[in-house]
Amino acid sequence: MKSPVFKKKYQVSISNVNINKRLGLFGLLGYLQDIATLHAEIAGFGLDEMISSNSFWVLVRQEIRMNKFPKWNDEIEIQTWSRTPQGMYAFREFEFFLNDEKVGSCSTAWMILSGDTRRIKKPDFPIEKINPRLDSLLDYCAERIKVLDNFELVNEIKVRISDLDLNMHVNNTKYTQWVLDSIPIELHKSAKLRNYQINFLKEAHLGDEIDIYRASSAKDESAHDTQFKGIRRSDQSTIFYVNIIADT
Repeated sequence: MKSPVFKKKYQVSISNVNINKRLGLFGLLGYLQDIATLHAEIAGFGLDEMISSNSFWVLVRQEIRMNKFPKWNDEIEIQTWSRTPQGMYAFREFEFFLNDEKVGSCSTAWMILSGDTRRIKKPDFPIEKINPRLDSLLDYCAERIKVLDNFELVNEIKVRISDLDLNMHVNNTKYTQWVLDSIPIELHKSAKLRNYQINFLKEAHLGDEIDIYRASSAKDESAHDTQFKGIRRSDQSTIFYVNIIADT
């Protein structure tokens, strides 16, 4: 039987490093999106398959845990696999390796939406097509974020054409970019990301105006334990929550 684990190597290019000459979170998310798309295509539930059934995948929750970020020109190997679906959710996990050292991991939860109604559809592919991994799974799953209550407005975003994906809604990596752009440059220089969580609640579309709010759960600001949320101004809907834990 074919291995459930799919692997691909990426050389960290200049376009994916941050101001510290290391792979940035936004760049890493691009790699994850790429390898997940490739693996889904190979497995038979990728873009073409979804288009033929007039449906599409949506990322619902994601959590990344990092021990070390690769440097510019390092080669990172990413391994990914599916977990057994549960109810309306499908799950994909990732591990990251640098010179055979595991430097991080990621857990994601997905749903399928109808292209016409935007209603949720059960991921009822044959189990042999999903080919879930049954051993050596991550010891955590991306969960719902516990929401804080001390938010303050820190940024304002208007959705642009370059933010959209092929489904005409905001690409999931762009939410992260909005959050990163809402963090002071001093923290980008000094803080090291350890944990990143995001919950996607609603779609955002071209022209939407999004207010970005920030809250902190730490009494000491040096802990960098911070939460963000995006509110669509037109209807005051919360479209995402993000948790970031970093240290210096």
